[in-house]
Amino acid sequence: MTTQTQLILATTTVLRNAQQLTTISNQGIGLVSLDDLIATSIGIHPLVFAQQSMLSEVTQQALQQKIADQYGQQTVALAEYYVSMLTELLVSAARQQGTAPLKVQLIGADSSTRQQLLGAELEIVEVNPQLGLRGASFFADVNYKPSFSLQCEAIKRARATAGGENIELVVPFVRTFSEAATMIDLLAEQGLCRGANGLKVHMLCCVPANALLAETFIHYFDGFVVDVEQLAQLALGQDFDNANLNYRIDTQNDAVIQLLKMLFAVVGSTAKDCDIYCRSIEQSPRLQRWLNDHEITSVIC
Repeated sequence: MTTQTQLILATTTVLRNAQQLTTISNQGIGLVSLDDLIATSIGIHPLVFAQQSMLSEVTQQALQQKIADQYGQQTVALAEYYVSMLTELLVSAARQQGTAPLKVQLIGADSSTRQQLLGAELEIVEVNPQLGLRGASFFADVNYKPSFSLQCEAIKRARATAGGENIELVVPFVRTFSEAATMIDLLAEQGLCRGANGLKVHMLCCVPANALLAETFIHYFDGFVVDVEQLAQLALGQDFDNANLNYRIDTQNDAVIQLLKMLFAVVGSTAKDCDIYCRSIEQSPRLQRWLNDHEITSVIC
């Protein structure tokens, strides 16, 4: 005979589109995904802002029409359109969050997720997008730096607006200590200095090395946000996009639990935060029990 344990885990939401701002209630926003907001509310590929002249005539016309639909007959530069839209979304989310911190995850998705965006013809086709140019390496790449600057400009404007002071940053897909240091430097170059005006910068832990070497990574950041699915995918060598491999996401594997133990052990010796982000938490009872046992009471999903 088996008995079910009643699990109590409070959940917060990942903000993926503007429409959610009207439906999120007391649940709160656990994480803002800039990848998803750009895809759903802006729809323009990040490379466009640096390489607009390389676009086809058809795409150029589509871009102008998109801006006209938003601003009417007023002429607005493409970069300003992007920054203004992103700023507005961030300010709305920050105000809805009230005095609670609003963690904003910088662009970190792989190149395959950007294929549907306007201007995706500029995207380099990668052999393995999951392990390609993303996160920290994406921001440091010379082709993407102009887009990164605009992303930072939107964040600066939002933080300077009344109600936006609670915005914090989450840096995704940091592979090495060198990339960690580079990200802090890149943000500082853009006027987003860690610690200045209370700005906190967290790391999204999604690479096994982040857990294995957490004791050093933690010194670069103000805390961790653990993406359990991505951590599981890379720890177990799973390809979730391969239809021939029909197993479900295994966030309860012993290897994943061991990596979480390493992260918690490091964070527990500091005064820093460690948030858990797990989209499939409802299908992971063993993980829920383990989190409860380790006094984790809230999960982003």
